[in-house]
Amino acid sequence: MKRLFIYLMIATVGLTSCTKIIEIDTKNAEAQIVIEGRIVDRLIEQQIIITKTVGYDEVGVYPKVPGATVKVTDSRGNNYIFTEKTPGVYVNRMRGVSGVTYTMDVMAEGKNYQASSKMPNFVKLDSIGVISNSFFGEERKTAAAFLVDPAKESNAYRFNLYVNGVFFDRIYVNNDRLTNGNNLRIQLFYEANDDDDEGLKSGDSFSIEMEGIDSNIFDYWYVLSQQDGRGPNQGTTPSNPPSNISNGALGYFSANTLQRINATVR
Repeated sequence: MKRLFIYLMIATVGLTSCTKIIEIDTKNAEAQIVIEGRIVDRLIEQQIIITKTVGYDEVGVYPKVPGATVKVTDSRGNNYIFTEKTPGVYVNRMRGVSGVTYTMDVMAEGKNYQASSKMPNFVKLDSIGVISNSFFGEERKTAAAFLVDPAKESNAYRFNLYVNGVFFDRIYVNNDRLTNGNNLRIQLFYEANDDDDEGLKSGDSFSIEMEGIDSNIFDYWYVLSQQDGRGPNQGTTPSNPPSNISNGALGYFSANTLQRINATVR
């Protein structure tokens, strides 16, 4: 027993007295194509934006990809050619239609990328408002969207919040897996960029956009929302969300309905 004790002591001293410097190889991965495209049910200039990723130690300005060939076809046999308005930004003035499937075809830097999305049926955003919640005895005002989810179909939604004309970059998504056919009240929690954050304040103007999205696009935004931590130990380990675009491209292509309502906090 005495001999064993001596050996353990020697091992312990050895472990505590040795310091090894580990150098991590931080080579950047090869740049990837990122495509962000949306077709909405409004007669507007629809956009498909093509960029490339940058290394984690580079400035977060993503280089645009010019000179691509971009077109969209639909399930009714229509073809839409997107022209390059500015480097990497491709546009076509058109209106999307619910129930129609849209297929994007992009040829960029010698590679072909495709994606399809079916625009869901229109679900009305009935109204928006402000809900008062109590947090640790203090009142906090929160924006909310109100709608009736259709009972005979599966639906998914994405919400965008603007406060005093500024887009708030939190991701809000919802589907009706547990609330099919219900009256929905979706709260959009807001944090101002100041030290005395109290959420929405009296006199603030705010807008809520609601997108009716297909299941693939819901999965994309949902994964991103889980990584959208707002404090220590919040969110999940970052990873690429499940893109619906082929050939290894990042991003998404969405055909979705779009509504927007404005209001003021009293």
